[in-house]
Amino acid sequence: MKEDLRIYAKGLAFTGGSYSLRSLDVLISNHRKILDQLIAVSLGKPKADRHIREQIDYQVEIKEGSIELLVDFVMNNKELFAPLAADGGYQLSNTIVSLYKDAIALRDAVAKIADKGLQVKINISNCFNIASNNHSSNVSCNLNDGSILIGDPKILLAAQTTKSAVDNVIKSIDGSNVEYVDFGSGVNDLRLNEKNKNLLGRRKEEIPATLNIIGRLDMISVSSHRGAIVSDGQRFNVTWDEELRDKLLKVVDVEATQFKARPVIDHKSLSDKEIGFHIVDCSQLQIDLNV
Repeated sequence: MKEDLRIYAKGLAFTGGSYSLRSLDVLISNHRKILDQLIAVSLGKPKADRHIREQIDYQVEIKEGSIELLVDFVMNNKELFAPLAADGGYQLSNTIVSLYKDAIALRDAVAKIADKGLQVKINISNCFNIASNNHSSNVSCNLNDGSILIGDPKILLAAQTTKSAVDNVIKSIDGSNVEYVDFGSGVNDLRLNEKNKNLLGRRKEEIPATLNIIGRLDMISVSSHRGAIVSDGQRFNVTWDEELRDKLLKVVDVEATQFKARPVIDHKSLSDKEIGFHIVDCSQLQIDLNV
C-alpha cells in the first residue's frame, strides 16, 4: 500500500496548479484535527491531547489535478499505537475511516430526527463490531420515535470531537469552488458533498424547567435579544422575548440580579448540555423591577 489514507477534493479552488489558500487551509487544517481526534478515540482516549499529538504526525504528498493529499502515519511511539499499527498502518487507516463513516452516519441520523421535531434518543449496544466496514450495521435509527442505536460508544465520541472540524469542511463545499471531499483508505471511502449540509445548523428546544441564576447581565444586542449573564466567573449566553426588554434594560451591568431562565438545548449538538438560557423574568435582590 503506497499510502495510509487519501483525501481528495474536487473544485475550481484547486484547478490549474494554483490553489485557493483559504480553501486549501480549510481542507488541510481541519482534516488534521479530524485525524487527531479519530486516532485518539480509536485508542480509547476521550480526545486528542498534547501527548497524542506529539506521538503521531502525517506525511502528506500533494498531487495536482483537483487536490489529492496522500497521508502516511508517522508514529513516534510504536508501543502506543501497537494495537492498531502492527501491520504498518493498514488496520489503523481502516479503523479510522470506518469510525469516521459511523460518526457521519450518526450525525446524519441525529439531523434527520431533529429536523422532524423529535427528541433524539441515542442507545449503545456492544453487540456490533466497530471495525466492520459495513457502517449501516453500526448506526441504525427509527425516524418515527427518534431512537438511534449505535454499536460502540466510540462512535458518539468521534462524532462529538470531530464536529467542529467536520462542520468547517462541509461549510467549504459549495458545489463549485469545492464540489466534494473524499476521505478513505482505498477500499473504505467516505464522500462529503452538498447533501451533507443537513448536518449543519441547530434545532433548538427550550426546556420547561426554570432555573434561578444570580449574576450580572452583560448586554450584547438589545435589538436581537441576545446577551450574557456573568455569574461566579462563568459566562452564560442568554436570550429573551421583546416584552421583557424594558425590564432587562434596568439591570444591565447591575450586580446581584436574579434571573429566572429556562435551559436551551440543541438536538443536533450530540449532547444534552445546554447551549444557553432563555430569560423569562428578573429581579434585583430585594428591589421590585416591575415596569
